Amino acid sequence: MSVESQNNNFLKIPQATDSLDTYKQYAKDNILSVFQLDDFLKQIPLEWFLENTDHGAEHTYNVYKKTLKIAQSVEQETGISVDKTLLYIMSGMHDSGRFRLPITKDTDTEKQQEAKQQKRKKAEREHARYGVAQIKLWVNKLKDKNIILSQDDQQKIEDYILNHDFFNARLDGETYHEPKSIEGQITRLSDRISVPIEDEIKRYWETGKRLGTKYFKKDITWKERADFNFANMGEYIKTGKFDEFTFFLSLLAQTKSDFSHHVLANIYQQWATNKQKGIDCILQIAHDEWYSYEEIQRMKILINKYMTHFNIHF
Repeated sequence: MSVESQNNNFLKIPQATDSLDTYKQYAKDNILSVFQLDDFLKQIPLEWFLENTDHGAEHTYNVYKKTLKIAQSVEQETGISVDKTLLYIMSGMHDSGRFRLPITKDTDTEKQQEAKQQKRKKAEREHARYGVAQIKLWVNKLKDKNIILSQDDQQKIEDYILNHDFFNARLDGETYHEPKSIEGQITRLSDRISVPIEDEIKRYWETGKRLGTKYFKKDITWKERADFNFANMGEYIKTGKFDEFTFFLSLLAQTKSDFSHHVLANIYQQWATNKQKGIDCILQIAHDEWYSYEEIQRMKILINKYMTHFNIHF
């Protein structure tokens, strides 16, 4: 039995026409328990999720609405039935691990504050793994309400959350893979294209500022940028070899071939035709961040070299 047929009395599933405020209200009822499973103080303020604009409720709302549009295209073109409740759960909870954060107190010493800041960064970096752990605990909360999530549906959700940030084999190595279920594949695509490319760039710029990530480091060599792999993210950060610009190159690097389902690949390609606006946005942010003319020209050269080296077209 599907999660959709079992959970209607528990999950309040938003409609495509519902507002962000309505979505947030449903989130309080549906996923509050996810934010009460923290190891540090046994409770995370739901407000962190509701108020965050780069990976919180606003982002998951946009992802969910995009999943409904994509699911409609998939169903119309293939006849495949897509579970809308799974789309809601996946989109709503895929970044929940980012909010598994220690709460700072006024009485914290400088050393305690620094330790908590490092835990925050680790939660962001390993949010997929933390998110899977939260889902396992959330499923037990459902059981307390006599709602049983099928093992198959739970596996689909966990598989998606663990692999939702998968770009491609070159950038991820063998660490992650494309989600196996059609719902997971749809939500992965929606997470990438929920907003226009320039807004996606700005969203991750906000994440970088929140984490204290430098926008552009001129001492990162071309080879280090070309060899970048998300599997080694921890080492890159530790050695100071990661900046926002590297991540933006990865966004530009993704192509329709990184989506195995033909409908999803074509939808991604339509979105990707505007990547030049993304490049313009990257350079405009650099200007706004007061990078020099020479540094901005260096960014242009690196982008062109990267696109040529990996034969990326859009």
